[in-house]
Amino acid sequence: MGNETESEPSSVPYGILENGATFADLESGDRAASSQRGTENNSYHHGEDCSVITAAAAAAAMEQVETDETRFATKRSQTEEEEEEAREDAQQRQQQQKRNQPQSVRMLSKRLVLVNLLANFLMFAIAGFITYHCFNKATVLFSWHPTFMAVGYLVLMSQAVLTLSGANLLTYQRHHKTRVLVHWLLQAVAGVLITVAFVCIVLNKIRMGKAHFQTTHGLFGLITVILTLVSIGGGVFTKYGYQLRSVVRPIYSKIMHGVAGTVTYILGSVTIGLGIYSRWFEEDNGEQVRLALLIGLIAVTLYVIINPIAATISRTKTALRTTL
Repeated sequence: MGNETESEPSSVPYGILENGATFADLESGDRAASSQRGTENNSYHHGEDCSVITAAAAAAAMEQVETDETRFATKRSQTEEEEEEAREDAQQRQQQQKRNQPQSVRMLSKRLVLVNLLANFLMFAIAGFITYHCFNKATVLFSWHPTFMAVGYLVLMSQAVLTLSGANLLTYQRHHKTRVLVHWLLQAVAGVLITVAFVCIVLNKIRMGKAHFQTTHGLFGLITVILTLVSIGGGVFTKYGYQLRSVVRPIYSKIMHGVAGTVTYILGSVTIGLGIYSRWFEEDNGEQVRLALLIGLIAVTLYVIINPIAATISRTKTALRTTL
């Protein structure tokens, strides 16, 4: 018994570890570690959610930018249309004010009225003389070609251009939309007559067994008819320019239509002038008659195109100012 050694009892109380920590502290540490892992997991999922939300917000922002750009383009087109109509209405008000101005200023207005009456007289007189010459001796298929061309270009197309430019005595007091309606109605009828006149000369050439487009008058006539149809198509595009604003800005379509229409009208007058000096017309009309018709034709042409040229220049300046 003296040889037996008894184990020395531990000096650390039960429930307390050697480092002084208790079981409660261990449990508390485990709970803290679990809470930290949970926080990390929540942070990870929260990061994923933030990424999804950020992508959705970016897509929404892009859609908003595209919507704002579309609204801006639409507003700009509406502004251009409103400016155009306001300019036309302002011109009408100016003309109305001129009639209420003193006698010295009204004399100028009377002169403009006389010029308008003279231009109308010349265009109807030239077209009437050509028509009379076509049916003076006989009525044949060829007779309808000069007649419809003269009426289509000199009368209907001239009146259509003057109506839209505000220089027509019968329509200058009307609203801009009314003048636009009258313009395209006259142009539509003119296009029909010009097409019929072209078909008549082609059929007459076939009937006579003659070659087509062998003269300067014939070549200019072919080019003029093609440009006329193109210009009429451009007029339809311009009429619905606001609905087609996604394709081209309305002011650009008006500029292109104004340039094409002016060039076409000038070519039409040149073609009629060449017809006046053709061999067919020279047979029964002397040099003085043909020279008088040519001078009248030039006067009518200059009077008709002056306002469209000024309007096209004004629109071009507006387009450049709003673009640059």
